[in-house]
Amino acid sequence: MTETRSPSLLLLDLDGTLTPVRSPWQYIYERLGIWESIGKPILDRYHRGEIDYAAFCRLDVQAWEEAGADLETLEQILDEIPLPQESLNFLEAVRERGFHVTLLSTGFQRVADNLEERTGMNSPAGIRTVINGIRLNEGRLEPVLRVHEGNTRRGKGAWAKRLVHFSGIPLERTFAVGDGVSDRFMFSQVGKGIPVRGPSDLEKVLACLVP
Repeated sequence: MTETRSPSLLLLDLDGTLTPVRSPWQYIYERLGIWESIGKPILDRYHRGEIDYAAFCRLDVQAWEEAGADLETLEQILDEIPLPQESLNFLEAVRERGFHVTLLSTGFQRVADNLEERTGMNSPAGIRTVINGIRLNEGRLEPVLRVHEGNTRRGKGAWAKRLVHFSGIPLERTFAVGDGVSDRFMFSQVGKGIPVRGPSDLEKVLACLVP
């Protein structure tokens, strides 16, 4: 008789964890050549508390549009972000172990879609995503914000708490992996949080994931 393995839940950060680019927002700025002149000053305003996260992201998208970027251009830039073989191998391994995988990120759905396509995990039984995006609204670009930075009701901690609850999976079989400051809020809501410094650490992470 074949033993049925109980499911486990794995919450994964995307940028800087599965890709080498820690901030796709900054990456877009750099590719447009306006990071130092426009992007960094906006980021500094956010860090000083002068604007909230939603305004911060709206100003970013507005700056890109004013620099001449349309949605197609932004998607082409995001398509440049490398998807390392270490990440593809890692996702294949956790799928074989029966993990329920959710990408939880303040990055962009476009990068997640590319990752899912490369791994073949873009089926209904593949990876779930809770992630941000960009869309056109009446001809203008705007951010689609599902996940916020910080310890807020739309931050990673709050999302992780909901995802663990609705999964019905016991806490001791829930894991999270990430590289950023906001990921510590995600770690606090799962059975085991595993910090990484990038895709090169993912092989070591597998030893910590016991479904």
